[in-house]
Amino acid sequence: MVRSILVAVDGSEANKLAVDTAIHIARSQNAELTAICIFDLGSYYSFKYGMTVEAPYMDDMIRNALVYVKEAAEKEGLPLNTLSKIGKPADAIIEEAKNHDLVVCGTHGRTGFKHALLGSVAEKVVRMAPCPVLIVR
Repeated sequence: MVRSILVAVDGSEANKLAVDTAIHIARSQNAELTAICIFDLGSYYSFKYGMTVEAPYMDDMIRNALVYVKEAAEKEGLPLNTLSKIGKPADAIIEEAKNHDLVVCGTHGRTGFKHALLGSVAEKVVRMAPCPVLIVR
């Protein structure tokens, strides 16, 4: 039985199916749903070149990434907890997964050279999370 679900959100179109799936499972299992959004400083051009990223910009990115999951959960009448963190997405998801029975992640489906170059948050979460992980493409 699943009592607590963690869904990773990034605000992308590809992520909406993962959110919808997590909401469906939470509703069918009467489980608590938590959405986590991680701001990865290392993925931003300005950080790589020693420039700082302004806090309001990070707040806006996180807020925008959570819009869809908040609206979808509200539409279904499902309570939603939200978390936002700064750091490496896979590491933050794995750490938070300790508090949940299931993690739901989307994936962009990169393969081959792009996958090797960019790495995969979903793959690392699957390998290292302490609970089951559902990957939604």
